[in-house]
Amino acid sequence: MKRRLVAIAANLAFLVFIVLVSGWIISTYMEVKAVPETFASPDSIPVIEAVVVPGASVYRSGKLSPVLLQRMDAALDLARRRPGVKLVLSGHAVPKGYSETSAMRDHAVGKGFPPRDILIDENGRSTFLTLLNCKKKFGLLRVAIVTQDYHLPRALYIARRLKMRGYGLSLATPENGGWLDREWFSRLKDFILVRIFKFFHAN
Repeated sequence: MKRRLVAIAANLAFLVFIVLVSGWIISTYMEVKAVPETFASPDSIPVIEAVVVPGASVYRSGKLSPVLLQRMDAALDLARRRPGVKLVLSGHAVPKGYSETSAMRDHAVGKGFPPRDILIDENGRSTFLTLLNCKKKFGLLRVAIVTQDYHLPRALYIARRLKMRGYGLSLATPENGGWLDREWFSRLKDFILVRIFKFFHAN
């Protein structure tokens, strides 16, 4: 019995090692591939059809979290520089709680952005769904994704795998910790997810 437990422990340790190494390779690959598509200045981003803001936390009061506020203000600045470009606000609603997209729209309109140029995606429960909905629901193929630098490589990777032309406006990551740890697992998850999706959806 003891020998069997040792063997099981050894196999589990090897599996964990493989997952960690694979995750590091995937994460590094996403970061390297994102470099040519990442921009620090809104004026440097090529021609686009829309500016996409992935959702993030909203307080019950309707106030945007610091992460989402940072995304929204940068996205509004970019969209205003490109007359006629749409602003895609993507997120989801918590039952009997807040609505990310409602709060994002209120903020944009409150800042003077024209409602006619706002597209709402209430089914953006993940970065993958946000970009998939941009393509399938709104027919968008050239987009600027406005998000923090820890999140951007994964978002651009997903856009690329969905055969979209994605450009990223990179924002500084907040310093409250934990972002990169969670993002590591999200990158591994979406690396697998887009391949499963493409297997069942050739187009």
